[in-house]
Amino acid sequence: MKEVNKELLGILKRIDAGIASEEDLRRYNQWCEAQQEHSRSNPQEVLDPLRKNRLLETIVGKTFEKKDPMIRIRTTVTIAASLLCIIAAGLWLYQRNNTIRANNPIIAQVKTPSIQEGTVLIMDNGDQIDLEKQEQGLIGEETNSKISKNNDSSLVYSNAVSTASKSPVFNTLITARGHQYQLTLADGTKVWLNAASSLRFPVNFAGQKQRKVILEGEAYFEVAKNPSVPFVVVTDKQEIKVLGTHFNVKSDQNASSSATTLLEGSVIVNNTVKLVPGEQLLANSSGLSKRKVNVEDVIAWKNGFFNFEGKQISEIMDELGRWYDVESRYVGTIPKDKVDATISRKKRVEEVLDLLEMTGLATFTKHGNTITVTQPK
Repeated sequence: MKEVNKELLGILKRIDAGIASEEDLRRYNQWCEAQQEHSRSNPQEVLDPLRKNRLLETIVGKTFEKKDPMIRIRTTVTIAASLLCIIAAGLWLYQRNNTIRANNPIIAQVKTPSIQEGTVLIMDNGDQIDLEKQEQGLIGEETNSKISKNNDSSLVYSNAVSTASKSPVFNTLITARGHQYQLTLADGTKVWLNAASSLRFPVNFAGQKQRKVILEGEAYFEVAKNPSVPFVVVTDKQEIKVLGTHFNVKSDQNASSSATTLLEGSVIVNNTVKLVPGEQLLANSSGLSKRKVNVEDVIAWKNGFFNFEGKQISEIMDELGRWYDVESRYVGTIPKDKVDATISRKKRVEEVLDLLEMTGLATFTKHGNTITVTQPK
């Protein structure tokens, strides 16, 4: 009976945590239906504790047959979004990469701010502003643009005048691990910059033929419409051109593949591939392929969630490292089974590890900033 209650309690905990699988929900519903049926058959019966335990044992014994260990977690998160574009750095476009680098000088190597610093703004002259310590209000001016901090995680550029400058003046926004930041560009485009990422952008787009920004890491864009001046996102691997829409871009130099996913409107990747809403373009050493996807899951990070759909433990640990500023070491052979889960980023790393451990794929031990991932026994 203790084992039955323990199994039921585990299911209830997973439901409460938002990571219950379909099988968990099926078993729970069967158990509830069985209870309701018993109540209907015995409306006047008041059970003493012993008889309640016997009844529970009978009901659960019929409901919870022995199954294979659960290796997948699933939850549903409803997220409003318009266009999504994810780009992870790939190795398959070496020649194309060199062309992009030649035409678009990528951000110079700048020291990533520590998790204590959070977010740093680098001005055109090299001055660095620690935005975590900066008071709200006007920060400064750069080439006819005013720079203001609206709240603890929002920076706004606004044109003082619309006169074009002789040459573009660039600023760079860099986030540390565990920090996100929101930015409004001078044209009204909104950008959400994910942790451990950087964005180089002109402080003013006046007089330019393209609104070009350079990204390393991950960001979600809501682009202000201006058909005559296309918006272009450049990474060291790809280039995406849009006229006005919403999209998410991910570009990690250590990644071996890339993915571009569209919700609404249209985008052109590397001037060759055009996507329709709901399609995802995958690129790796084998070439290009398109597939239909659930686009809402991909921008979960922007809404405060980790989305681990179809990811292995090693991929999940990379994401946790970016957010919680931790390193991972592996002991034994970790199964390559894929997890399907959405977990709040507001949880402590220990809570996230406890939830992942419920999959039975690995055990986790944290010492300082190092997490040891061990093969399950």
